[in-house]
Amino acid sequence: MKFLLTATSLALLFVISSYNPLLAQVDSVATKTIIEPQNAISFVPQYAIINGIRIDYERRIKKGSNQWIVATPMFFIDNNNPYYYYDDGDYASYETMTGIGINVYFKNIVYKSNRVNWKSGLPRHSLYLSFGPSYQHFSLTNTEEVAVPFIDNGITYFQFEQQNIKKPINRFGGVADVGWQLAFDRFLLDLYLGVAVKYSTGEDGVIIKTSYSSWTNLDYSGILLDGGLRVGMFF
Repeated sequence: MKFLLTATSLALLFVISSYNPLLAQVDSVATKTIIEPQNAISFVPQYAIINGIRIDYERRIKKGSNQWIVATPMFFIDNNNPYYYYDDGDYASYETMTGIGINVYFKNIVYKSNRVNWKSGLPRHSLYLSFGPSYQHFSLTNTEEVAVPFIDNGITYFQFEQQNIKKPINRFGGVADVGWQLAFDRFLLDLYLGVAVKYSTGEDGVIIKTSYSSWTNLDYSGILLDGGLRVGMFF
C-alpha cells in the first residue's frame, strides 16, 4: 500500500512538472505586448485624374504616441493635353505640363476603436485631424503668337510667329482635414475630407485670379474642398 501511494505521488509530480513549461509558454503568449507599427506608406489614387501621383509617408512621433508627421511628395506629367485650345486666354492652358509638390502634415488621432488587430496591434478604425502647409510648382508649355522684330531697309518691323512658351505656376497654401482610418492587420484604408487654401502665382510673382471651375484647376487661388481616399500599408 505504501509503495502504491509513493508511486502514485511520483507519477503526479512527473505529470505536473511536464505541463508547467507549457503553461508558462501559454501565459507568456497571452501577456505578450504587441508594439504597433511606427511607419506607414500609402498612395492617393484620385491624383491620376490630374495626371499626378502622390505618395504619403507617415512616421509616428514616438512609440505609443497618437501623433504622426506626414510628408506627401507628388509628381505631375502630361505630355499631350487633349483639352488644349490654342490661345484660349486661360493662363493655365497648356499642351504639356510637368510639376512637383509636397505637403507636410501634423496628424493627431483623437479616437481609437477598442477592437484591435491581433497581429499588428493597430485599432480597427480611428478618427484623426491633420493640418499643414502645402506647395506645388508647375511648368506649362503651350503655343502662342509672339511678336518677333526684324529689320528691313533700316526699318524695324514686327511679325507674329507661333512659338512654344513656358509658364511657371507656384502654388502656396495650407490644408486641414478630418479622416477616418481603417486598419486590416497592416493594410490601410483612409477616407478624408477637409478644406484647402491655395494661392497661385505666375512668373512675375503676382497672384493669378482665376474663377473656380473644378478642384483640378492648376492656377486657382482661394478656398476649395479637399478630400479623397488613401490606400497603403503599415510597417
